[in-house]
Amino acid sequence: MFKQSIQKLLCGAVICQTAYEAEYLYLKAESHNDKVNDFLSNLDRKLTYLDSADAYYCTFNQVDDNNHHELSTLFSEMRNTFRPLVEFLDLLLTATQADLPIRAKSVLNINELFEPFEHDQTLSEQLRRLTSIKPFKTNKTETREQLVMVFQKLEEMHYFVRKNQGSSRYYATARFDLIYLLIEFLNDAELVSLPEQEKSQQDELLF
Repeated sequence: MFKQSIQKLLCGAVICQTAYEAEYLYLKAESHNDKVNDFLSNLDRKLTYLDSADAYYCTFNQVDDNNHHELSTLFSEMRNTFRPLVEFLDLLLTATQADLPIRAKSVLNINELFEPFEHDQTLSEQLRRLTSIKPFKTNKTETREQLVMVFQKLEEMHYFVRKNQGSSRYYATARFDLIYLLIEFLNDAELVSLPEQEKSQQDELLF
């Protein structure tokens, strides 16, 4: 399990009980945790624990000339998906009328979301706009098909997992919790300037 954990961490995986239960349980043992950290230290990396989601991921010890390019690439990739992800989370809050945004271990039944999106013109229009941009871009025109495609894409991106391929129940992973960390980081550092509408969406997510 040491090798599998290292491989996933170096590939950018967020190891939580929902997404990678075996690796998660392995890292929960202090001796295993120390062993993984010792190995990562040789690569100028460390094992970081996300307390709010009870999850582990790999980070660099420091930013320098050796990893600046890699970090810039990772940040650029995240920025390309950040706004669509925030819009998706805002849509879910409205459709489910939930008090809090989804986090690790949240469970969503996609069948229960069809009706709100099909009967609310504003929601369906927002979903149409969402599915006109990457990474959710699709040629599907039916609301149900668009929603299914969005969830399937998020599953591919490891934000959701399902117990079996045909299930309508999606289990959220700790990757969603990292979005909220990024929102806080961007707000604190003021690295991006968002339109007022998107800024209000972020405020809703921060609570």
